[in-house]
Amino acid sequence: MDLQLNDKKALIISASKGIGKGIALALNNEGCKVIICSSDLQNLSLAKREIEEKSKKEVFTYHMDLSSEDSVNKTCEEIKIDHKGIDILITNSPGPKPVSAIEFKDTELHAAMQINFYSVVQLCNHFIPKMIENKFGRIINLSSTTAREPEAGMLLSNVTRAAVISYSKTLSKELSNNGITFNSILTGGVLTDRTKNLLQMEADAKSISIEKMYKIASENIPVGHISSPEEFANNILYLCSPLSSYLNGVNLPIDGGFMNAL
Repeated sequence: MDLQLNDKKALIISASKGIGKGIALALNNEGCKVIICSSDLQNLSLAKREIEEKSKKEVFTYHMDLSSEDSVNKTCEEIKIDHKGIDILITNSPGPKPVSAIEFKDTELHAAMQINFYSVVQLCNHFIPKMIENKFGRIINLSSTTAREPEAGMLLSNVTRAAVISYSKTLSKELSNNGITFNSILTGGVLTDRTKNLLQMEADAKSISIEKMYKIASENIPVGHISSPEEFANNILYLCSPLSSYLNGVNLPIDGGFMNAL
């Protein structure tokens, strides 16, 4: 199937590793003009080299620190000048640290809100106007299953991810008559560095090996394994395509069937 993505300009946030990098590679392979951002310049350079080697197409890179409102605004302005707007925006951010509802510090909540929610609002405010002008846009927010099914000990993720999907749903109600769709992904069970670290913490708490923890985690997922970033990315491509014009305002779990919600 031709997804009609050739020459579409796609911006992927936090794309120097993990899910973001997997999506960037998949979109580059589909013919998109891919732009990636990260706060880690070394990882950004490595990701650019890897994606270009695999896809044989250029990747454009920008430094963006999601924890800084000024950095997000500055980088967005640079991208708008260099690329004259974008067609596809995929928001993504590192998960906040695990913390309980009575142990978090105010500073941690403020930081998580900037990184995981306010930055999404900033990005949308920068790039939606040109999408409206062009009568086309795809905005996909990588959220988490915790947005719909909050987990104990994950307050910062629960609250900020829920804010993102509510914001995205509001945009889908207000702006989709401009040829733009707004969808959120309830991410779960992707074998990123964060997932590996969380599994290691759980393994340590249970005094078991990391190999046994992986096995337990995989058995809890109906499909029987934890997705790789590349496998996960394949599910995102259709949402980016002009063919997905009637798929709008959804919160789509990509979790191997892990969630209990209908």
